[in-house]
Amino acid sequence: MEKLFYKSQKRKRLRVSSTSIREGEERVGKDLISLLPEPLLCHILSFLTTEQAVWTSVLSSRWRHLWKFVPSEASLYGPCLGGVDMRRLETFQIKNKLGRGGFDDFRTRLTLSACEALVCLKLHFVRLNDDDLESLSLPCLKIMFLEDVVMPSDSAAEALISSSPVLEVLKISLSRDDFVVALRVCSPSLNSFTLKRVNPIYARGHSVVIDAPKLEYLSLMDYYHFRSFEIISKAESFKVDIDVEFELMTDYLSEQKIIDNLLNSFSGVKVMTISWKTLQFIHSSPQTNFLPKFHGLTRLRVSMCLNASPQLLPIVLESCPNLKHLTLELLIHYPEVIARLSTVLPRCLVSSLVSVEMDSPVTEIATELDLSRYFMKNSTTLKKVVLRLNQSSTGEKHKPGVLEQLIESPRRSALCQFEVIPVVTISESSIA
Repeated sequence: MEKLFYKSQKRKRLRVSSTSIREGEERVGKDLISLLPEPLLCHILSFLTTEQAVWTSVLSSRWRHLWKFVPSEASLYGPCLGGVDMRRLETFQIKNKLGRGGFDDFRTRLTLSACEALVCLKLHFVRLNDDDLESLSLPCLKIMFLEDVVMPSDSAAEALISSSPVLEVLKISLSRDDFVVALRVCSPSLNSFTLKRVNPIYARGHSVVIDAPKLEYLSLMDYYHFRSFEIISKAESFKVDIDVEFELMTDYLSEQKIIDNLLNSFSGVKVMTISWKTLQFIHSSPQTNFLPKFHGLTRLRVSMCLNASPQLLPIVLESCPNLKHLTLELLIHYPEVIARLSTVLPRCLVSSLVSVEMDSPVTEIATELDLSRYFMKNSTTLKKVVLRLNQSSTGEKHKPGVLEQLIESPRRSALCQFEVIPVVTISESSIA
């Protein structure tokens, strides 16, 4: 019995040992490292040389392209750029497709050098080094796009923008974690400037100064936390697009001054586009005087919700006494607030307005038709009213005969023509 018991125990121990070995082999054979997120794998590869990192591409399909995104300018981009004569380069573009990961070091680190023939510079998700930026010279550069680019300081940003005496087009999409607090755009040749930024990680007031005597087009987009905004010089013929959401300080007097200064900077504008979110913010702020007079404005494109349009439209028109062409993009906004159009007619409505184009959804209360009737009934100089109706956005339909009655409604200007254009939205699924 003792021998049998011993053999049984021995067999049991052997079986346990055999199972443990098999489980260990399974753990050893499983590629656990490849299950790590890509940013962490790239961080690991950054400790290797370029040659060693490239060799990892044969491990599996997951590793095939990872080496390309190693966040090390010295190990990856250095050898690529080493054989390029930067002095003769006309177009230079870096597009970092890795995107934002858990490590900010995934930005491509770049040191710009003198490029005597460079005409177009486009950088995406790049961190610029401060080395020699203030002495950088790009004598032929005409186009500069900086998207999500971290610039090391205010002076470095100003030096980069001023490095070309012939710069014509500048687009800047500021990074969430950039170091620029006071952005100065000083260029004697610049004629188009687009400034965009997202909500910064650290809320702080930013100041913007534009000194560009040939500037003809300015676009402000997304989020701003302004401390000040000033346009020292611009071209006489000036166009501006405003699509911003302000996040200002808690000092109400400062808020009023900042918004007033910003809007007054556009007092000489001739063509303007203003979004609903910007218009809504300005109108809802009790500390502002709403819109200043834009005496030179002849063309205006504005977005506003249908519910607020009877109240806002006369106010907007009153700020544009010499307006000739108006384009309205009307939006659905809930909850509905029914308002009536003012009986006080803006100056442009009776003296200068020539054409009105409206893009609108079809609504049950037919506010869009009331607006059309408002223009035709009151404008003495109007020659054309175009109403584009999108029924598919709401599913609503006008009552029978309403459009026909509107077409036959009286018009103050004998030259006014009225046209209704149905808009059919084509979905991607129907195209497929």
